Amino acid sequence: MEFARGIVVSVIAGYYFVEHGNKIYLCRGRGKLRLGNLAPMAGDIVLFSPGKEDTGTVEQVLPRRNFLLRPAIANVDAVVVVLAPQRPGPNLLMADKLLALLMSMKLEALLCINKADLDPQGAQELAGIYKDAGFASIICSALTGQGMAELSQMLGGRIAVLAGQSGVGKSQISSRIAQGQLELPVQVGKLSAKIGRGKHTTRQVSLLPLAGGGKVADTPGFSVFELEMDSWDLQRFYPEFTNSNSCKFSPCFHIHEPECAIKARLLQGEISPSRYENYLKIYSELQEREANRY
Repeated sequence: MEFARGIVVSVIAGYYFVEHGNKIYLCRGRGKLRLGNLAPMAGDIVLFSPGKEDTGTVEQVLPRRNFLLRPAIANVDAVVVVLAPQRPGPNLLMADKLLALLMSMKLEALLCINKADLDPQGAQELAGIYKDAGFASIICSALTGQGMAELSQMLGGRIAVLAGQSGVGKSQISSRIAQGQLELPVQVGKLSAKIGRGKHTTRQVSLLPLAGGGKVADTPGFSVFELEMDSWDLQRFYPEFTNSNSCKFSPCFHIHEPECAIKARLLQGEISPSRYENYLKIYSELQEREANRY
């Protein structure tokens, strides 16, 4: 039997909404998927057998390029890290941890400085920190629409996730750049009644269409995570540290070593003090965790 190929765009209580062509099919997973403990997640490319009335059965999950567990999404191309200059003030330590994590996973990171309408100068300063560090940064306002077209254009045909602390406007941004909502073949309320879960059935993750053919995850994003790396490896995920081959010592961790090129550039204003201070904090946290392993 020849199967169709599609992408999972939403998951609701064990049902998989698979986009194929211009249609979305309501699918269940074949038993062998459950036996193999491989539940499809949003972003998965799957093979499925279409049935009647836009239903179907997921037969196979094709190999993933990557995946995240919180939120559960596969084959991510880019993560938009959202900060705001005010309401709430920026948590730069969390942002720098997240950027190091994304670089370690080889995921492209974009900075979106939202709520620029509240503090234009503060937004410019935040964007400057990360532009100088080597990250693409956009100043925007989901309230006024500033920067939304530019962000959508940058994402293009890619699958993107928004991440950042609570209250920075991730949901408003995704609503602004998405091209409408998913045209699901079954109303969530009817599906809830069918599976006996009433009003408490919720979507785990949904992928909304972008103008350039990509998709943005409709999810609260993630702000709680653990860095799984060794302390000595952290500097590799600070792009502004890459030109450190002129340090006197090798390896140089850019902390206590004399004649360190990174510390010299810090004194010359070429490296952000907040980025360097957070590097020291993250390095210390990783070292403490390593010490507690034994």
